[in-house]
Amino acid sequence: MSAEDEILSRADAWQRAIEARDPAAAAKYLTDDYALVVTNPQQAVMPREEWLRLLPDYDMRSYDIQHRDVSVRAGVGIVVQRVTMTAVVAGADRSGTFVLVDLWSED
Repeated sequence: MSAEDEILSRADAWQRAIEARDPAAAAKYLTDDYALVVTNPQQAVMPREEWLRLLPDYDMRSYDIQHRDVSVRAGVGIVVQRVTMTAVVAGADRSGTFVLVDLWSED
């Protein structure tokens, strides 16, 4: 399996953990300093523990990857995706089209 395929396999497994709303499974893919960073409508940073705590309230109803690119450089995998999703988080609509950038350690 190529390094790119390995990174995509892990990214897919992480996505399945998110869709299952399983904090324990999702946590296996996150470093201690993980943070969700969003920039729209305003910048916000959600630390790892808060993101994992809210995951059970993340009702993802659809998730469509429209474009995906992966590259591996110096042991770091970079996955850039454009996705459209329908989701409700803690009662608030979080639906739309998003560009996601995830960094993965090759090991």
